Amino acid sequence: MAMTPAAGGSKPLTSPASIRAPGTVNAEVEWDGFDPQAYIRHNYAELRDDDREILRRTRDFFAGAELSDACCVDVGSGANLYPTLSLLPFAHTIDLCEWSTSNVRWLRQQVDSYDTTWDPYWQVCAEHPTYAALTDPRRCLAKVGRVSQTSVFDLPTHAWDAGTMFFVACSISADRAEAERAISRFLRALRPDSPFAVAVMLGSTGYHVGRCSFPAVALVRSEVVADIATGAYDIDVHEERPRPQIRDGDVSMLLITGRARG
Repeated sequence: MAMTPAAGGSKPLTSPASIRAPGTVNAEVEWDGFDPQAYIRHNYAELRDDDREILRRTRDFFAGAELSDACCVDVGSGANLYPTLSLLPFAHTIDLCEWSTSNVRWLRQQVDSYDTTWDPYWQVCAEHPTYAALTDPRRCLAKVGRVSQTSVFDLPTHAWDAGTMFFVACSISADRAEAERAISRFLRALRPDSPFAVAVMLGSTGYHVGRCSFPAVALVRSEVVADIATGAYDIDVHEERPRPQIRDGDVSMLLITGRARG
């Protein structure tokens, strides 16, 4: 899950527990209070069927994208390592861009040697022969992974050859315009024709990490696809409905793959 502030936004003195999702904009949220371990316990401690399917489709997409020795990016990595793992066999470098200080600290530990929590996720990747040929993914990530404290709104233009952005646009504020802006900045950060995978929650009205509440925006499938289509082509869309439910609202998970127009 990605936590990234609007460029130039100041951080309030209020704690995340006091922030409610409705009406919240990104710069009002104290993302440094995000607890990555609590988030992982709730979302990723056990590999869910919906995440398995999202990862499987992402894996197959990148395996067929004719990538090699690529400069890759995972935007808003948060406390989720599986988008990065989906890029691993094709990467010369992977930049994991995240804003929350607590998440950045966690990511740097994981890049050095990731927890066994992520072994089942890599096993899904390794069901494909391209990934299975990578016999030591931990060592590979330690070699190619680079964590930076970077906002999605401050990404450079045309900097990467492939990228992922999972559960970011839906989860950085309750402002629809900020979600659209995050998608646009991500696509602009990719070089022309670069393959990408974007995942969002649809219908989310907020989420909890431990005892703290964080904002979300209730995105609609048609709007998200339209936002991505303005900067991409060869788009493919897949929707998963999590069972059991993992967030407030009528939630489903949307995966969109394609290539950036540049």
